[in-house]
This record gives sequence, structure tokens and C-alpha cells, in this order.
Amino acid sequence: MDHIEPEELAVLALDGREPDAAVRAHLDACPDCLAEYDSLVRTVALGRGTPDDAFEAPPSSVWAAIHAELGLAPELAADPTVGRAPAAVAVASAPEAARAASADAEAAPGREPGPASGERSGHVAPRRRSRRPALASDGPDGTRRRSAWLPIAVVAAAGGILAGIGLGWLLGASGSGGGTTGPDPAVVLASAELDSFPGWDDAVGSATVEELDGTRTVVVDLDATVPADEVREVWLIRSDASGLVSLGLLDGSSGRFVVPEGIDLDEYTLVDVSAEPVDGDPAHSGDSIVRGELRST
Repeated sequence: MDHIEPEELAVLALDGREPDAAVRAHLDACPDCLAEYDSLVRTVALGRGTPDDAFEAPPSSVWAAIHAELGLAPELAADPTVGRAPAAVAVASAPEAARAASADAEAAPGREPGPASGERSGHVAPRRRSRRPALASDGPDGTRRRSAWLPIAVVAAAGGILAGIGLGWLLGASGSGGGTTGPDPAVVLASAELDSFPGWDDAVGSATVEELDGTRTVVVDLDATVPADEVREVWLIRSDASGLVSLGLLDGSSGRFVVPEGIDLDEYTLVDVSAEPVDGDPAHSGDSIVRGELRST
């Protein structure tokens, strides 16, 4: 039987609202979907739990090590946490952060970014989209296809914003400027100017492919907005348009996307950014904003 997409269940769990009638009816009739939804709800609850222990200022030796590692200026050698109470740092609790994220989501609807999708065959062309609840078909062995990354992504969305507070506060307390860091070791492999499509005449964009420690990353810069009920998705497309790979959603004017293993950039030479309605359909909408061909640098 068909199932609700795992991504849709994750969004429902993060949102915290009761599913609509159609989704609720499916959950009541499908033990698999209900079990996964309940698991995601519990994961969100754990991720949004408020820690019992307050942040404590680290010993001065921590700042000394950071100062030496980053090669900061001598005037920044003094421990910035001395005489400063950690409680003075304005840090939102996980529930408050979640409520703020929920409010932002209502102001600008979008869908949760997911991991890079697998290759899809077929030419990029507009298609009619179903308005039913997004469903995922059973796999060939009768078991439900599910995304193993979802629980990790849910925890990150619910409480991960606190992960770097300690170091961020420590560095932020010292102020900006005065220090220097080494050059970016990433190697630029290719670049592309992204040309606008009809209807998106004001869109301007570019893309570069970088490699660092064996990981290839596509960096996309784009000046183009979409309606409130749509999102922008980045794709790699074969030069003959016979296959495409989704890299993820572009949030803001710039984004970095890891190229999946096994993708040959000599074949997937086109970088495309499309406008996608938030309807649970993972296929390309056929409404491209910009597109350009990667060329080696």
C-alpha cells in the first residue's frame, strides 16, 4: 500500500500541530506510518528538552589553546570569560528556538531540506502534480521505503542550534578583528554562470565546484525570490537532460551542497535552480529559474 512520505511525517512532528483529516485517517489505518510518526514525535520531544545544567565558563587554558591555534593578535591573549558570567549570554532554550522556527515557517512556508536525492532518469519537463497527501510506495520486497537520516535531521532541527554555543560565545566575547586565519585550502574545480529562464529575467546566479579532502561541494549564489508557497531547489543535470540529481534546497542567496558519491561531473555538467511548489512531489517542477554549464577552471 502507499504510505505518507517520511519527510512529510518529519515536518508534521516538528510543527507540533495535529495532522489534517486526510493524514490522520491514513495514520489510523496504517500501523507503519503511525509508528514512524510517533517515533519522530518522541525524537522531537527529546531534542527540545531543556538541559538541567547551566553553561559553565571554561578554564583559561581553553582560551589560551584557542588563541595559539588561531594565531590571534597579542592584545586578545587575555581570557575574555574572566569576570563575565555565563548567565549573561543570551541563549534561547530549545523550546523557544523551536517556537521561533515554527513562526518563521508560517511566515515563509517551505519544506525541510533533505539529503541529496538519488539519480532520476528522464527529461526535465513540467508535470501535473497530485494534490493528495504525499505518499511513498512500498519497495519491491513489500517493505516501506524510509529515510534513515530523518531521526538525525529531526534532532538537529529541534535542538542542534545549541551545539556550538560554548565555543561561539568564547570567540564572540573576544570581538571581531585582530586575528588572522590561514587561506581556504579548497580547490576550485569548475564554475558556471547561471543564465535566467523566461519569466525569471531578473535572476542572476553563479555556481562553483570545490573539492576539499576528497569531498566535492557545489557553491551556488543566486539573486532571485520565489512566491511564498514555493521553494528553490538545486539540481545537477546531465548535458543531454537524460538524468538529474537533486542537491537540496537553497535557503537565502547562497548555499553549499555536497555532490553525492558516484556522480560524474563530466556527465552532470549543468547546474539548475528550480522553483518548486511545496506539495511533497520530489520531481523537478519544470519551472527552472536559472541554469548554467560547468566549465573546468
